[in-house]
Formats: sequence, C-alpha cells, structure tokens
Amino acid sequence: MKRSLLAIAIATLASSSFAYNVQLDGGFSYFDHDNDFIDTDNQFDIKGTYYFNPVQSKTGPLNEAAFLGHNSNVYAKYTYNYMESKDYIDDFGNSYALAKDEREIHHVVGGLEYFYEQFYANAEVGFGRLKDESEYRFANAKTTVKDDYDVTTYRALVGFTPISNLLLAAGVDGYYGENDGDDDAAFAVTAKYVAPVGPSGQYVNLEANGTFGDTDHYEIGADYYLNKAFSIGTVYERQDEKDTDAVDYFTLRTKYFINDVAAVGAAIGFGDDVQAYNINATFRF
Repeated sequence: MKRSLLAIAIATLASSSFAYNVQLDGGFSYFDHDNDFIDTDNQFDIKGTYYFNPVQSKTGPLNEAAFLGHNSNVYAKYTYNYMESKDYIDDFGNSYALAKDEREIHHVVGGLEYFYEQFYANAEVGFGRLKDESEYRFANAKTTVKDDYDVTTYRALVGFTPISNLLLAAGVDGYYGENDGDDDAAFAVTAKYVAPVGPSGQYVNLEANGTFGDTDHYEIGADYYLNKAFSIGTVYERQDEKDTDAVDYFTLRTKYFINDVAAVGAAIGFGDDVQAYNINATFRF
C-alpha cells in the first residue's frame, strides 16, 4: 500500500506543471571597443517581475510562458554602466593635454504590463543619472572637470492580440533631460509572435521593435526553441541619427532552462566599432 501511494504521488508530481509569480533576471556585459583609449566598459543589469496570477508552464517554451499565458505584471529594472579610459591626447586649440575619463550611468525603471482579453497596455517610467569626470594634464598644470546629468525616460504602448500568440502595439518612447531643448518623444512600435514548428515540440519566436524620432532605432530578432528548455537566436539592430553615420549591431544569443525554476544564458554582439559579451541568469519562484 505504501509503495502504491508513493507511486501515485510521484506520478502526480511528474504530470503537474510548475507555476510561479516572481521572476528575477540578472546579467553582466563586457564591451570591447576597437579604439585605443577605452580601457574598461562593463554593465550590470537586474530585473524583477511580479505576476498578478501564477504563470503556468504546461505548454510551449519555458521562456515564453508569461507571454503565451497573457500574464499581467509589474516590474522594476536597474542598470549600472561603468566606463574608464586610458590616457589619451586631447586637442585644446593649439595646445595638447594628456586626458583620462571615468563615466558612471545609473538607470532605474518601473513599469506595468497589462493583458485583458485581446487588449494590451504597457507603461513605464525611468530615472537616470550620468556622472562624468575628466582629468587633463598639461606640461605644468592639471585640471579636473566633473559633470552630473539627470534624465527621465518614459514609454507607453497600447495594442491587441488578434490571436493569442501574436502581439501588436504602438505608442510613445521618450525622455527629457535637465537642459532646455533636451527631450524627444519618439513613435514606438512592437510586435511579437510565438508559434510551434513541427510535431516534436519546437517553437519559433519572432519579434520586432522600433522607435522613430530625433534618432531612429529598430531591431528584429528570432529565436528557435529546440525544445521547451533550450533556444538559440539572433538580433539585428540599427540606429540612425541625423548628421551621423548609421550604427549596425548584430547579436547571437542562447538560453537554457536547467529546470522549471532556473535558467542560464549567454550572448555575443558585433558592432561597427565594438564587440560585446554577455552572461545572464533567471530564477523563478
């Protein structure tokens, strides 16, 4: 009898799906610039998401469970970037100085993502601070220039899901700084589609995002899920600003769920003048 009860309990656990209300994501990125003077450029990212209703992971990729389940949520993100340069020559008119820079960026964002039947809305607001310090050394003198800059960012999208696994939305993505005329409100669009391919549990994720204002930025991405746990993907980004050359960026990424609770991921990116390397992890409960 005890063995029968144990077998029933094991079978019940094996057939049940994991549900979670909280997801934590964290990552570290290292940027390698092609120029000769940037010595260090690192970035840390962390994000916490709380889902109002438990997210079920019975079907589809584990990484897409909340999207496929239309789970409304609130979230918070924090980004820290630190860049430091080696000594380099700076041109001050007819004189030359040996210069060195340090820069820190802090950015905190809070947001809401809401699904109701076929209606979708996303709103977020963020606060950023840039701290920059430059040291200039002349033959007989040295001077230090410090600068702090604050910026507020915001984003609001509304859209709909014509079918359960397709999202289309549009809105505004902007910022305003502490200086006069330092602002932009760009038109923003986003689309996401997750669908099965083949009879063996493979899926594909297709997504696109764009903002069009003083600076145009858009990206298209695709992920192929070999099974519920493992994916490989790619992203292409392009940024086009008036009176400057366009910047192209290409990323390869992968993610693997060790179990229903934890995942690890990695990415490598290639730009016109920079390469980036990222490792990340996800934890759910």
